[in-house]
Amino acid sequence: MKKIITPVGTSLFENYIESGRADTNFKTVYMGFKNNKKRADELDKEQNRAKKIKEVFNKEYFRDNNINASAEIKSLIKIKKEKLKELKEDDLKIYLLYSDTALGRLAAEIIKDFLPQYDEFKDAKIIEIREIKNLQIWNEKDFKKGLINLILTINDIAGGNYQNLIINITGGYKATIPYLTILAQVNRLPIYYIFEDTEDLIEIPYIPIDINYSIFEKHKDLFKKLEKENITKIPKGISEEERKDIVSLLEEAQPYYSLNPLGIILWEKYKRNNEVFYISELVGNYIKDKQKKDIFEKSILELKRRYSQNPFDPDLNHGINGVNLGNFRCFKHKENNLQIRILYEISEWKTNYGQKEFDIHIGNIKIGNDVHNVESEYVRDFQREIQKIQNTNLIYTLSKSNREVR
Repeated sequence: MKKIITPVGTSLFENYIESGRADTNFKTVYMGFKNNKKRADELDKEQNRAKKIKEVFNKEYFRDNNINASAEIKSLIKIKKEKLKELKEDDLKIYLLYSDTALGRLAAEIIKDFLPQYDEFKDAKIIEIREIKNLQIWNEKDFKKGLINLILTINDIAGGNYQNLIINITGGYKATIPYLTILAQVNRLPIYYIFEDTEDLIEIPYIPIDINYSIFEKHKDLFKKLEKENITKIPKGISEEERKDIVSLLEEAQPYYSLNPLGIILWEKYKRNNEVFYISELVGNYIKDKQKKDIFEKSILELKRRYSQNPFDPDLNHGINGVNLGNFRCFKHKENNLQIRILYEISEWKTNYGQKEFDIHIGNIKIGNDVHNVESEYVRDFQREIQKIQNTNLIYTLSKSNREVR
């Protein structure tokens, strides 16, 4: 499914005023929202005034103005006609991202209601609106939080799959464009926009830039701490050049360091390309054999995929009679026609910048003949060996690029 992400601005209202149709009442209400810097949630208390703005927009207005009602509508129709014309409507989803302002929310709600009036978007089910908390231009500190929330919202919409994502930067705050452009370039996404008063849809081409992710690989312990903990200083023993690179990805709010929006974009990309698990020494010894190691890696990737999609999948909590698993669960799986049993724990947490995460800790594993052995001996092995699992904190990193080479 193709997903088009479109930030929403206030061009809907500004175009209406410029058309000469707006009366004094409309202009007064509009300027009241604008000048009083109303946040998105304040719209709930302003329904009477919001209604006065909404009621001027109707089917006739959108039909008469064709695609020029707003920058968002015009660009979306252009993208659909010129870039996705063969795409069935069921295979398309539009996300309207509005800022943390009453006007932004109001514009998104109106566009969502009337976009299905156009032939290209007849199914209202394909349109979803989302608020980007703190994204406004009145408070610099909140604006930076809003940028992070914008990045995290796009990550959430992508769901780990950026291949089917399109970013339309025609609407919304111009101050977000550099960050959206970097996010798109890093993840190889197409970006489209239309200049005001023009008809041409412009695509920002992908630039084959090479980002050196070695700084994350070498100092991933530091970046993982930045996600979870309040870091007051950068560790010693880091070269001056590397320190400069690290600092460029951080924001200092005395006395703590945190990842800035650019740092989050690159760190999230690194994590998608490098899956991190945690294993016990018992597992480390078991997978020294190359064949077992390969099966183990495929199996834990499948474990993570299954848990991400459906944490209630019964195979994620396979019962083993007569074994006290403690905090462990058993994952039942089949790989290369071999039965697999994995004892694992899940720890869920939130990053300092609000992203939901979970870690997988692998305590033990049995593969093939070690599962289908005489009288289910593996069960007794699990029972006996569970006492040997002292901790599951050994970092085990899987590089997707390395697996593709194999």
